Amino acid sequence: MPFQPTYDVPPERQPYHLEAAAPAGGRVGVLFLHGFMGSPLSSRGLAEYLAVHGVSVHCPLLPGHGHYPDKLGTADGRAWLAEAEEAFTTARGMCDQLFLAAHSMGNVLAAHLALKHGGVRGLVMLAPVSDVPDKRLRYVKYARLFSRWYYPHKSRSESMQHLVRERVLDFDPTIDFDDPDFQARLPQLSRVPFAGMHEMVKMIDYGLTLWPRLDIPVQIHAGEDDDAAPPDNARRIFALLPGADKELTIYPHTGHEMMRPFDPVHEQVWTAILGFIRRRSTLGLPADAATA
Repeated sequence: MPFQPTYDVPPERQPYHLEAAAPAGGRVGVLFLHGFMGSPLSSRGLAEYLAVHGVSVHCPLLPGHGHYPDKLGTADGRAWLAEAEEAFTTARGMCDQLFLAAHSMGNVLAAHLALKHGGVRGLVMLAPVSDVPDKRLRYVKYARLFSRWYYPHKSRSESMQHLVRERVLDFDPTIDFDDPDFQARLPQLSRVPFAGMHEMVKMIDYGLTLWPRLDIPVQIHAGEDDDAAPPDNARRIFALLPGADKELTIYPHTGHEMMRPFDPVHEQVWTAILGFIRRRSTLGLPADAATA
């Protein structure tokens, strides 16, 4: 049974299932898996674009996600993998050929599914991770034994400060981040459980055992200005992948959310993803001017 949160999740962050009209040759589908501190919102625009072009998309909500990051202590890596497995069964049932797409940490979940189940036509990786963005995160496995919360807004790291602002405004773009009243609430809203961070680090390390075995078609997209998953993550994964059918594009002046409509590069990313699916599907998706 899909994850049922015990906390409020705004409608735009809830799971979605977009069913496209089936082409004559059969149904093509994509299972999309969001990343750590993300939600289905991150891929919704891309999914609507793909559905218009004949590709059905299913995206679950990972346990502990969909709200402010303080909920991340309610789940662990096993729960994320279990939810990915549940979603894989649903997605496979809606199509004749299945692709996987994922963002950030979600790429580890996608690689796990592809290797465990097989039959996946290809994987699109957006901002994949192969290491933590700050080496101090390696110590959360000890910190969680002495303290429950990490307060990233107190970090001296400019990249971490940027991530805090980005995540808060992503949850509610109407917030005046610099308002004194909001700043007083910021510690409560932005705090992250050390336990959840530890699970994220473990998942990244699990990915390092998967990439050298992932011999399926892969398309990777990364941003040169990504603070959460710097582009060397993508370069490292690309080098570890054993297959010859792999692509890597790194976009200048682009951050962690290159598939979101607010990033000018998203149109290029969406077009490339649709082209990747068309080239590797044998079911005859209709071609149109949107294909590069």
